[in-house]
Amino acid sequence: MPRPSHAAGLVLAAIVLTAGSKRPETLYAHAQAGAQITGAAISKVGRDTRKLTVSAQTPAGSSSASGEVQFIHNSPAGLSRFRGSVNCLSISSGTVQISGSIAKGETATGGLLDGKSYAFTINTSGGAQSFSLPSVGDGIGACSGGRGEMVPVTEDGFKVN
Repeated sequence: MPRPSHAAGLVLAAIVLTAGSKRPETLYAHAQAGAQITGAAISKVGRDTRKLTVSAQTPAGSSSASGEVQFIHNSPAGLSRFRGSVNCLSISSGTVQISGSIAKGETATGGLLDGKSYAFTINTSGGAQSFSLPSVGDGIGACSGGRGEMVPVTEDGFKVN
């Protein structure tokens, strides 16, 4: 067991090293010890209803995110939906970006989404939450975010830790 003066010296050295390190504001899954987003949010705008359900986390000491996502879009054109896994989670100043792979899904026109990549951007800062429409396709970059169109959360919401 270290002597009290030795332990104090180690703590001081750790503080100096930490204070001198420069970290980017946007932290990705490998740098976020214990980051997490959970919840389900509904957006009802006009005749469109969208529901995004997310449970994703980056465990301490892990280099990747894990979790699940489900998206349902009910519109006059029909029902689009998918469920998949999360493999990237980025949280910066209340903006969350998640991405992963679709396990099972289909578009309103009957197109299959199985095996494609997806990405969303979720705004949890301020009083009103919102989420993007998903980017879906092949070769979507990790934590690249969803489409530019954001929809307001009108029911329920997300919690970020």
